[in-house]
Amino acid sequence: MRLDLHTHPFEAMGFPKPTLETVERIVKVIRRKEIDGIAITEHENSEYGFRASEITSKHFKDVIVIPGREITLPGDGPTQARQVVEIFLGGNVFRFQAHPLNERKEILRICHGIEVYNSLHREVDTSFAERLAKRYGLLPLRNSDAHILERIGNCFNEVSLEDLIRLTKKHNIT
Repeated sequence: MRLDLHTHPFEAMGFPKPTLETVERIVKVIRRKEIDGIAITEHENSEYGFRASEITSKHFKDVIVIPGREITLPGDGPTQARQVVEIFLGGNVFRFQAHPLNERKEILRICHGIEVYNSLHREVDTSFAERLAKRYGLLPLRNSDAHILERIGNCFNEVSLEDLIRLTKKHNIT
């Protein structure tokens, strides 16, 4: 499947309530970009993603919307705050470090994946992130981090939901 696992359509549309009409706007972009789906990963909030996922599964069966959220983990000095994306796959949570700029072992050890490319944060060193992926056994991911609706799907992963779930079970972390 072609999935963009890091998007912010709620923010991109000016924070409207998740309705059939607002979700249809998201679905139109997904279809136009010819991807199978997205994860909605608003900052510190999973509620919008869950509601948009419900609406999508009921009215737009040809695309997938996965609920998630982007959370900030604290840090000081050279270990600055870092964002981790959590994607909710039924009873499983797939976590990945978003836009990594340095190595934070305590964060990477709680993740299943890492962004090696983020089309919004181009300051991310892809080769550095790929080395971290290998070192920690993490799935390398490429996402849009879209904060503008039309940028959803500008970058995506070819991965199945089953593979993501399998990784959460293989690396059972808390």
